[in-house]
Amino acid sequence: MNSLTPTQRDRGLQRLRRLTFAAAAGASVAVVGVSYVAAASYAGKASSASSQSSTTTSDSLATATAAPTTAGNGSGTVTSGGS
Repeated sequence: MNSLTPTQRDRGLQRLRRLTFAAAAGASVAVVGVSYVAAASYAGKASSASSQSSTTTSDSLATATAAPTTAGNGSGTVTSGGS
């Protein structure tokens, strides 16, 4: 097999850099395109019920009760790692 001259090597590396850049740019465009299609296909919609539920939700949050607590005697066992 013949070895490359420095000029051929430089041209090959430059070609590889261009190919790498083109692949990265193409992948970025593809990600943006797929994201746009996904966002367009699931746009959602607003309704009058959603504005009413937001006021109901804030009212129910104000009247929420505290989380229940459990009484224990402190005899739990914890094992981590090792054998």
